[in-house]
Order: sequence, then C-alpha cells, then structure tokens
Amino acid sequence: MKRRLTIVLVAFGASFISMIVLSIFSIGRFTTFTSYSDEVTRINGTITTIFRTEVIFKDIDRWERGYILMGDTTSLNNINATKDSLFRALDSLEFQLKDNPVQARNMIDLRDVIDKRMLCLDNNIAFVTSTHSNVASEHYLAGRRHTMAANRQFINMHIIENKVLADLIQKQKFYQKLTTSTLKSLLVIFCLVTLLLFSLLIKLMRSGMLYQETLKGKIIDLKRSHDELQEIAYSISHDLQEPLRKIQVFSNMLVVRKANSPEDDGSRDTLQRIHGFANRMQSLIYDLESLTNLTRIDEQKATVNLNKLTEQVVEGMRELIQSRQAVVRIEQLPEIKCYESQLQILFKALLDNALKFVKADTQPEIYIGYRISKGEELGELTQRLPNQQFHCISVSDNGIGFDNKYISNIFKIFRRLHNEESQYSGKGIGLAICQRIMTNHEGYILGEGKPDHGATFKLYFPI
Repeated sequence: MKRRLTIVLVAFGASFISMIVLSIFSIGRFTTFTSYSDEVTRINGTITTIFRTEVIFKDIDRWERGYILMGDTTSLNNINATKDSLFRALDSLEFQLKDNPVQARNMIDLRDVIDKRMLCLDNNIAFVTSTHSNVASEHYLAGRRHTMAANRQFINMHIIENKVLADLIQKQKFYQKLTTSTLKSLLVIFCLVTLLLFSLLIKLMRSGMLYQETLKGKIIDLKRSHDELQEIAYSISHDLQEPLRKIQVFSNMLVVRKANSPEDDGSRDTLQRIHGFANRMQSLIYDLESLTNLTRIDEQKATVNLNKLTEQVVEGMRELIQSRQAVVRIEQLPEIKCYESQLQILFKALLDNALKFVKADTQPEIYIGYRISKGEELGELTQRLPNQQFHCISVSDNGIGFDNKYISNIFKIFRRLHNEESQYSGKGIGLAICQRIMTNHEGYILGEGKPDHGATFKLYFPI
C-alpha cells in the first residue's frame, strides 16, 4: 500500500515538474512569437508611413504642375497644406526609424534631398508668381532632379524595410509552428500523464477498498473473538463460583467440627489452609470478572470534578486509612470528561496499593498532584503526538517502592513482584485494571519507583 502510494506521489511529482518545464518552455516560445508579431506590426507600420510620406511628396509635384499651368491660388494653398503634411510625416517616419542605424542615415539623406526639393519649389513658385510664365524654369528642372533622388531614397528605404519584414515573417512563422507544436505536445503529455495518474489512483483506490474490506473482516473476526473471550471469562467466573462456594462451606463445616478435637490439630490446620486458598481463589475470580467487565463500556462519559471524586474514594476507604494512620494530601484537580465509575475503581486501586505496600513501622503518606504536560513525556508511547497536551495526575507514596527494571511486569495480569509468602498481600491484578481503565479513556499510565523510597504512578488523560 505504502509502495503504491509512493509510486503515485513520485509519478505526480515527476509529471508536475515536467508540466512546469514544458509550460515555461511554451511560455518562452509564445513570448518570442509575440515579440516577432509585434515587430512585424511595427515594420508594417513603418512601411505604411514610408508609403504615405512618398504619396504626400508626389502630391507636391502634382500641385506644383497645376500652379505652373493654371496659376490659381487653390493649387498654391494645396501646396502649402501638403508641405505641412509632408513634414509631419517625415517627423513620424524619423521617430519610427530611430532604432535602425542604416535607416536613420537614410532618413538624414532623405530630409536633405527633400529640403533641397522644397527650396527649388519655393524658388519656382516665386518665379511663376512674378513672371506668370507657364514654361518650366531652371528651378523646376532642378526640383525634378531632387524629386528623382528622393524617390530613389524612398525605394531604398522600402527595400530595407521589406527585407527586414520578410525575415521577421519567416521567424514569426517558425515560432508560430514551434509554439503550436509545443502546445500540442504539452496537451498530449498532459493527457498521458493524467491517464497514468488516474489509472494509478484507480488501482490504489481498488487496493485500498480491498484492504478496507479485509480490515473490516479482520475487525469482525477480532470482535467475534473478543466477544467469545468475554463469554468464556464470564462463564469461567460464574461456573467456578459455585464449586468454590461448596468448597468453602464444606471446609468451614469440617473446621468447626474439628475445633474441639485436639488430636486433629494437623487436619484442622489443613482444612483452614484449604478454606483460605478457596477464599483467595474466589477473590481472584472476582477481580478477573471485574477486569473483563471493563472491556464492556455501558455508561456515557460525563464531566467529573476529580476533587469530589477522590474525596468520595477517600471517604469510602476512611476506615482503612485511619487504621493505618495514613496521611492523604490532594492537590487541586481538574474537571475531565470520563467514565465516573471507572475512575472511582482506578483511584481506589492506586490508594489501596499505596496503603498495602508500605513497611509496618512507617506511617503511609500519599500525595495526589496535578499538572498539564505534553506527549513528549510519554516517549515511545506517543511518538506521533509529541505536542498533544495531557492532564497529568500523579499518585505518590512513601512505600516499599520497586525496581524500575520490573516496570514492564507490574501492569500485567497476575504478575506480582513479591512471592506468596511475602508479608505484603496482593493478587497482581490491580494495576492491570488501572491500565485497562486508562485505555478506555484513550490515556496512559506510567509508573516509576525506587526500592524503599516509594513509588509514583502518573495518569495521562488527553486534553
């Protein structure tokens, strides 16, 4: 599953990078194509301006001949207006050609020729006006020579611009084809990559669905096994109760009968031991039933004030606490959402341990503290949630403690750190019940101790 997901991510990353590279390449080609298109438009505008300037220049010749032949003021007015248009056109053309050194020099030559032509025109008009002659004067003939020179300059400028235009059009067509082919290639690659990723995602989804179906089946099997184990534990605890009660009753009867028979002291002692072990067996079965019952949660979580809850637990154990002359100090505790009945069992078990595992000549001291902590304190238990906040409630005592090398055993069922003949009673199930309760609350319990210097159990409830 992880391998396929890695393949999809790698394929997506590679396709994403390829798409970016191709897109950048396409943008570059399109930008180049656009710049050539702009240049083609500019050159076309320049050629149009040259052509328009040439037409205006030829109009001056036409109006000049009209004035020579007719001598009317209309032609003269048209000459003056056309001269103004010509100079404006020359200014515009000069601006458009300023970035082309060759054309800029041609423009200087063209202006020089046109200025000479305009000087001949002015002299010719003055000659015609003064003489009223319609015969071509030397000024007119000189003007014709300058006109032909100007026309040659116009032709030369046309040739240069047309050559540049042809080269730009060729490059424009090339980049147009290149841009089109690049976009087509990009589209094809995008479609192929999309289909590839889609097929990989479909396979991943199918495998995920199969995995979910398998997981559901395993969960159902696990629940069935769990229910069966609960039924077995329930049946064992109930079916064993009756023969144990019979053993207790009959052994007790025999003890009573042998009470006044001094010669049967050995038999009476044996019967008392049988009766004691039967009682212990019944207690173990009761605790085992309590542990299995914790796997079934029948109540709803509620917000509980832990100060009130611990006070109730202490009050319920008042007789035992007073008999041991124990001191119980409780810090200000928070309100948490929990299963109230289970937390009562939890604190009762921890207080019971603190009172039980203490030296006979030592006054028990129990301290219940509180602080807010982070998941990083739990080490490997919550590597995924190092910043998760927890209500941390610690229960400390001054009892006999334990060696931390046995920490992995103390929460296991029926695991005791002391043998049966030890002066300290215990069935090895109390801390297993505590751990089960913390699991029901999605929390954790940790213990730490030091031989003859007490122990501390920390309860972590997720905030």
